[in-house]
Amino acid sequence: MGKFFLGAVLTAMAVFGWEAVSWTALGWHQNGFRTFRDESAVSEVIKANVTSGHGIYMLPAMGEPPKIATAEEKKAFETRQQRALKDGPYAYAIIRPGRGDVSMGMNLTLSFVRSLICAFLIAGLMSQATLFYPARIAFTAAAGLFAGLTADLPMWIWFESPGRDAAVNIADHVIAWVIGGAVLGIFVGKDPVAEP
Repeated sequence: MGKFFLGAVLTAMAVFGWEAVSWTALGWHQNGFRTFRDESAVSEVIKANVTSGHGIYMLPAMGEPPKIATAEEKKAFETRQQRALKDGPYAYAIIRPGRGDVSMGMNLTLSFVRSLICAFLIAGLMSQATLFYPARIAFTAAAGLFAGLTADLPMWIWFESPGRDAAVNIADHVIAWVIGGAVLGIFVGKDPVAEP
């Protein structure tokens, strides 16, 4: 049990370390970020038009037609929405319209705790597997791929996240868990034993 806990903690540290390098030194995430031509003007428009404070906003808002609308009015409403969605601009954005307390220390702590929880989960799964060391690395790499496909690909499918960003995020998960698997595989898992 001691090896299990040590392996999970060291794995979390390795994954956390990779993610720190990935987000702060490589620049491959930030290379996909875009800026507005007039950031001040966009900021003022956002502040003047948010309806419910901090949250996820979509443009165009894909709402429902008024309940008292006639069939023709509902059809016209849906046509306008589809035209607005097709013609753009389109936005899916997390908006915080005012001041916020951003704590790098808290964010780093939460990020490490997330890595630790993930490491314990994957360690629990791997502890039940009988795999040679390279297969243990592949096992955790597959978990990283699964995470990317379930978390990042839907943003590309449904919310027009650029394909480049989806690919970078998925690759980041896979690399993180190849590194994690290289550490975890030393401590957790059973080697296959030939039957006599």
